Amino acid sequence: MTGVFQLSKIPQFLSQIKKSKHLIRMTIVGDGAVGKTTLVQTLLKITTTHNHSGHEVLEDKKVTRTPFMEIESWNYKDLVFQCYDLAGQRTPGMHPLDLLQNHVLKYIDIYIFVFALDRYESFANLNDWLRLMNLEYGLRNNNGGFILVGNKVDLERNVSRELVQTLVGEDRFFHTYVETSPIYGIGMDEMLNNIVYLSKRLLNLCD
Repeated sequence: MTGVFQLSKIPQFLSQIKKSKHLIRMTIVGDGAVGKTTLVQTLLKITTTHNHSGHEVLEDKKVTRTPFMEIESWNYKDLVFQCYDLAGQRTPGMHPLDLLQNHVLKYIDIYIFVFALDRYESFANLNDWLRLMNLEYGLRNNNGGFILVGNKVDLERNVSRELVQTLVGEDRFFHTYVETSPIYGIGMDEMLNNIVYLSKRLLNLCD
């Protein structure tokens, strides 16, 4: 009975660690070649520049790299971020969504879904990614933040704003939508600010 009681306390224990360390776990998903890794690397660069310009040199480290996933870790505004960048090319049975759902994805705080504004197919495939992520746990407990990113805004648009808005709104799946171009720095500060806001809300750190 003691062992059962201790196991039942694990989620609460992990939650306490997360709050005490101000730790936020994110995942970024979407089709291949929509620019997910470039977005993550740009966020990493922005936060590293911010930390160094504030005379507070922090160690930014890459945790691991595999053909299917990269995990980046960085500090920003008194928060610690771990970002799981999942491969866009999915081989059934070999993707992190198949192998790690119960071990990693269950504890994700912020879900970032990315499509490319110049590729309609990547927008249409969002429904497949939503289904594959198995988000019932996060939705049921209202403990996750969801951001939709339309990337490559600098290229020819093949997904209209009106179409995107069918997924965004107070009564829709995504409450936040950002259009970005890491190459030209478009929307990156807005994306980062939304991540920070959601993180502080989830950790009950909002003023």
